[in-house]
Amino acid sequence: MLYQYKNEQPVLFPFGPPVYLDKMAEPFVAELDALIEKLGGVPEFDASGQLAGRIKKQTHLTKHISKDVEECIINHCNRFYNHINPEIQAQMQIQSIWSNIQEAREYNPPHSHSGDFSFVIYCRNDLEKYSVERLQDNEYDKVHTGVEQNTQMQNYPLAGLIELQYGEPAWLNWTQFRHVPSRGDIIIFPNWLRHTVYAHYEANHIRVSVAGNVNIVGNK
Repeated sequence: MLYQYKNEQPVLFPFGPPVYLDKMAEPFVAELDALIEKLGGVPEFDASGQLAGRIKKQTHLTKHISKDVEECIINHCNRFYNHINPEIQAQMQIQSIWSNIQEAREYNPPHSHSGDFSFVIYCRNDLEKYSVERLQDNEYDKVHTGVEQNTQMQNYPLAGLIELQYGEPAWLNWTQFRHVPSRGDIIIFPNWLRHTVYAHYEANHIRVSVAGNVNIVGNK
């Protein structure tokens, strides 16, 4: 007798925080490009001493982004929040925002943010034209095949990736979300979610991102 399955989607993923991934409209990305070019290198906007990143060129943007860019970011955050709570309309505001120009061998160690939502927008990534195999082809990021407890870190290229981390490594438990960013990508996640950005090793290549935190100022 042929058994008829009742549930066509028997594998569930009910645990862990949601993550938002979409594209920001090109005019807003171009506006961020121009702002980073204008403020980068100005001493009073230097953010490298207040942030977790081991990145030399980090710049405060909070007081300088336009209302249009701010509204675009908040609209993405509201869209994310409405997918979780469709009946709730939340009022939001940007708490802080800054830019990162990541050069070869610079990185962001695992960390979390303040606010309610955190976001990353990618304005430029010189690495996106390469395959992950090319990015891993360097003396620092070779595949490791030895016996280790955390097998999720083996045989996986890490150079040039952003990684969101949640939970304890275990069998049938996915604890990382890894992404090779491209221009216009916007990633939003709960502020407490730990994340890291791995170094890349391509000389004369940069990755430019804008990161920040958004507060819910209305009813949660």
